[in-house]
Amino acid sequence: MIAARLAGWSEAPHGTLAQRLAHALRQAIAAGLIGDGSRLPPERVLGSSLAVSRSTVTAALDELRGEGLLVSRRGSGTVVSHPVADHPPGARLAGHFEGRSGIDLLAGNPADASHLPPLTIDVAALLAGGSGPAASPLGLGVLRTALARRHTEQGWPTRSDQIHVTSGAHHAIAVVLGTLAGPGIGVGVEDPGYPGLFDILDELGLAAVSLALDDDGIVPASLDRVLRSGALQVVYLQGGPHNPTGRVSSEARVAELADIFDRHPDVIVVEDRTLADLAYGDGPAPELAPRCRRATVVSVGSFSKVAWAGLRLGWLRAPEPLVERTRLHRLARDLGSSVPSQLLAAELVGHLDGLGARRRAMLEPAAVAARQLLADEIPQWRAQAPQGGSVLWLDTGLLDTDPFVALARHHGVNIAAGSIARADRRPDPHVRICVDRPWSQVELGIRRLADAWGELGVGRRPASGLRRGVV
Repeated sequence: MIAARLAGWSEAPHGTLAQRLAHALRQAIAAGLIGDGSRLPPERVLGSSLAVSRSTVTAALDELRGEGLLVSRRGSGTVVSHPVADHPPGARLAGHFEGRSGIDLLAGNPADASHLPPLTIDVAALLAGGSGPAASPLGLGVLRTALARRHTEQGWPTRSDQIHVTSGAHHAIAVVLGTLAGPGIGVGVEDPGYPGLFDILDELGLAAVSLALDDDGIVPASLDRVLRSGALQVVYLQGGPHNPTGRVSSEARVAELADIFDRHPDVIVVEDRTLADLAYGDGPAPELAPRCRRATVVSVGSFSKVAWAGLRLGWLRAPEPLVERTRLHRLARDLGSSVPSQLLAAELVGHLDGLGARRRAMLEPAAVAARQLLADEIPQWRAQAPQGGSVLWLDTGLLDTDPFVALARHHGVNIAAGSIARADRRPDPHVRICVDRPWSQVELGIRRLADAWGELGVGRRPASGLRRGVV
């Protein structure tokens, strides 16, 4: 019933009854609770179910007819006409940095740097480990050597000249894809996937080719078919807890993918290991690169998820000739990352395993507690248990969660709409929330989400599914 979708509509603090009713209908249509093509009850029937006069209903519907959201024809009644919004390309990550008020369950990063060990830099350290009067486009030698040693200890022999220090993993991905960019370049992607990747592809004008996924990651047979077709020159995948779903590919699946990439050595693979150390259990997540014998794999890492995003440091590991190409590409845009940050990071490299273990021990119970509270507060949502990382990927049952995310902001909590994780930014029924916050913030944020959900008046999830727009 329409009335069930509009629970609490008359309690809005401003406007006439007709304006409040129009506002509630507009929200329900935007959120997909009343689907495109749905027929509204006759005005007299709707007025009776809402306990208002027919004239109030008529005035509300007239407002929405004027906006093009409703179409009325004699003999056919009033029908919802709500075309899917055309999202502009790019800027998926813009909302992460807009400084909105309220509880931040949006960005999937550590809340602050309080968990880091003591770190110091003095002038002597700058003189001894710095780059002198010039910048270092590939990064300081001390940090490159430390990162190469870490890769080697993890089973992938690496030299320092195979390391390029960047201003975060996002920057590393952009540098690699920018180096490889050219007319007709197709990039295989996980969809849903890392929102920032799609911003990069949009900016570079590269074509995203969505790869088939299952609960274990990229489907090997589907990947092989696409690679044999010659449609791809680059494949991007996440070698760790997947953002946004939280799944971790099995050892067997990673080995299958490595075999396939080895059969297509002309395709360059970008393996994003930003979240690898946050796989629950003993960690880290299985790594593709050391399993490949012929394929060219660029491994991307970051200090942001285990240490602190404020360092703005990441790196890529690649064959030395490709590293040199990325250096030349970068020089046209910037001259290197902050020297003080790199010296701090060089001190942190030896602590990354311990930091990762402590972060996993904190995040896993937080994810369990958040899922339980969500089940209690919003039982209509479905949340698969993540295998790592700091976010939950929640199926709300709505057609499009962008309007709900806007409503949640009005309730003082910031979360991400599922559409930002889609290659074409199509409407998506999911929301993503970060649990990497003090529990008091996560708990209050979830309760505010429940209040926002209650304002929609959804009630129980229908057996036929909310996506059908059944009224």
